[in-house]
Amino acid sequence: MKTLAMPRVLSLLIDNYDSYTYNIFQMLAEINGLAPVVIKNDDFQGHWPSAWAAFLRQATKIAQEHALNDPVEARIAYNVVISPGPGHPAVPADFGMCADAIRSSTVPVLGVCLGHQGLATVYGGDVVNAPEVMHGRTSAVRFDSGVESKLFAHVPDGFEVVRYHSLTVSTKNLPPELQVTACTDDGVVMAMQHRTKPQYGVQFHPEAVCSTFGYQLFQNFRDITLNDPPTKCLLQHSDRAVSTSGVVPLDATTEGDSEFKVVIDRVATGLASLDFAQFVFDELFREAPRSFWLDSSNYSPSPTVTGQTSRFSYMGDDSGPLSYCVEYSVLDNELRLDGVAQESSEHRDMRGHLRAQLQRFQSHCVVDHRTNEQLGDDVFPFNFRGGFVGYFGYELLENGLEDPEDASASVLREAMKQKKAKGDYVPDASFIFADRTLVFDHVDECVYTMSISSSVHQASSQEWHTTMATRLTEVRDRFTAGTGISTPAPVHTQVNVVFHPSRPRSQYISDIHEVLRQIHDGETYEVCLTNQLRAEVAIQDPLALYHLLRRRNPAPYAAFYRSNPGCVSSSASPSGMTRSYAVCSSSPERFLSISRDGWMESKPIKGTRRRGHDAAEDDAIRDELATCMKDRAENMMIADLVRNDFGRVAQIGSVHVPKLMSVESYATVHQLVTTVRALRSPEADVVDVLEATFPGGSMTGAPKKRTMQLIRQLERHPRGVYSGALGFLSVDGSCDLNIIIRTAVITESSVTLGSGGAIVALSDQDEEYDEMLLKTRALVAAVGAFVTGDDTKARVVTNE
Repeated sequence: MKTLAMPRVLSLLIDNYDSYTYNIFQMLAEINGLAPVVIKNDDFQGHWPSAWAAFLRQATKIAQEHALNDPVEARIAYNVVISPGPGHPAVPADFGMCADAIRSSTVPVLGVCLGHQGLATVYGGDVVNAPEVMHGRTSAVRFDSGVESKLFAHVPDGFEVVRYHSLTVSTKNLPPELQVTACTDDGVVMAMQHRTKPQYGVQFHPEAVCSTFGYQLFQNFRDITLNDPPTKCLLQHSDRAVSTSGVVPLDATTEGDSEFKVVIDRVATGLASLDFAQFVFDELFREAPRSFWLDSSNYSPSPTVTGQTSRFSYMGDDSGPLSYCVEYSVLDNELRLDGVAQESSEHRDMRGHLRAQLQRFQSHCVVDHRTNEQLGDDVFPFNFRGGFVGYFGYELLENGLEDPEDASASVLREAMKQKKAKGDYVPDASFIFADRTLVFDHVDECVYTMSISSSVHQASSQEWHTTMATRLTEVRDRFTAGTGISTPAPVHTQVNVVFHPSRPRSQYISDIHEVLRQIHDGETYEVCLTNQLRAEVAIQDPLALYHLLRRRNPAPYAAFYRSNPGCVSSSASPSGMTRSYAVCSSSPERFLSISRDGWMESKPIKGTRRRGHDAAEDDAIRDELATCMKDRAENMMIADLVRNDFGRVAQIGSVHVPKLMSVESYATVHQLVTTVRALRSPEADVVDVLEATFPGGSMTGAPKKRTMQLIRQLERHPRGVYSGALGFLSVDGSCDLNIIIRTAVITESSVTLGSGGAIVALSDQDEEYDEMLLKTRALVAAVGAFVTGDDTKARVVTNE
């Protein structure tokens, strides 16, 4: 990791509930040598003197600690940074204590975007609609040749910046206390400063991934705070080097110290193809009441395949001695446990339960089944070591359903109640604790058996490994001979399948108009608007449907997850959650992975096109996606949002973007994908990371909090499983979760698909609606073929 600057400046960073604040946080920490103190604009009931007094108390403690470590250079100066945010600076609910901070501060102040606009408002200026909404787009910044600004020392005229704003400071009524220091080529104000006080504002986002000289600007502000001459910054975006070393691992757990063992055996099947994996799941887990299959269904052995992310597949059920199922209802705040752990949890919320259980198993050793020798964690090439496999639904973190001041929460609550009354309420989260798992290595063509055991279950664990190795060999032999079981042929139960949207086309278009109005007014930058398509059809064999889907639309983060515990009298529990459901996912998008050494990765997708009918058309479509201004703006906004979310729980200086807006191609679509990586802070565990990042920004838009409120008001229907995340949480602290898109959620009487797209200022209503339908095409056709025997017999009703 990079060496941070000498601790000399401590910033108070006021967060206006923005989704880019922690990008500023990370940069300030690198430049200042101390992590800023962050407060919300309505903390301390929005009372600035109380907030400043609390900051000084905390700052005094930090300074004392610093003096102990470095008594020679113990001087620490303070400044205030006001973050971007939605809304208008003249609205108290949007700007909170920030106006008083500008009026009363005795230390330097820097306002970014909304903070910049607030600087003008405080001194009597006007903030108006900009000539053009600019979200996720770049511009050159020109300095006023007649004004000198220390904030732009060592920054060249015409440098490129990213803009996220629909409002701007008017030059017609500029307060005499302020002077403009920089503009765009068309005269939009990009920077101001107070004539006599060290107060500055920038309309652009210096922290954005595509802005240049952002580090220099923040270093200049540090030098202003210290009253030092401006110095040239070495931390420019293009020159940054990020260490590849991870979190220092804990001392290895010895067998005597550990209550639990992770036992692993490599079974030399000589075969681990995708077809063989399907064959094994059919034979070993088809009849299990609960089962999972994390399926790298687009793995290809071809060396010409680029961007290969598929290597391992995992499958299992809930039959092990330590296994159980945990389900959660947001509406009732109810945790339901089935299996051995049903009396073991003191937590009634999903996050608390997962954290407690993962901590319980964290102290474990890895043992070779055949030799009983303790092994290092890095001996085996896959991350999963057993743990929780399942999904988080989109509404998992909706803690404010009872908030009387949030009208959108009331809308969501009523919609959930309606689903519950219909018996169609799939759990908002569901996980199997997987203590016995098969791991398919598609590259090395072998299968691993893996179990978690305690001393009580050691004998049964050894027996399971021996038995499973024998069964895998027998299944392999039947598979190669073509004499094994066959998947039951689909029963064509209907002549057609009709999907009804939760909102017809007319309402969806109206919602797009409302989003565009909100963007124009500065209330949001980007909204991922979605629809739910539901067909009343009984899928008797969800696994057979998944077979069809994985063949037609293979994906790197595909999955099959099923719960069917076999209730005879009712498919619903006393809480109203349905007991029988399946999730068939062909997701191409990684929400979050964390390796054992702490490296986090997310691969948000924004920008989708169909595949071409021939190679020439396909290349043309791919090139158009790669250069489309609208799609690149969408993607950049979410890339910066993911950087922000990681920045909450990442080590300082570790957040980086190794791949920005790259086109990846799948069976039916091209996608514009960005990769964001960061090193998890040692103080944060996997649940902390989930709380900081969920739901994935590609399914919300930005800024996340206010945009999610707008989504609730417009969609008027819970997303449920769709837009959440599915995958594993391992006992060693690693995880890998997809974004639940391109997914069918199946209950006893229905199939539901979710789909949507990002609405930005450049959106066209008809194109957005068509993109929403495009993303459902493969799923709709697969359901049609499965139920009727004909792809064309499934359709979506667009107007009702």
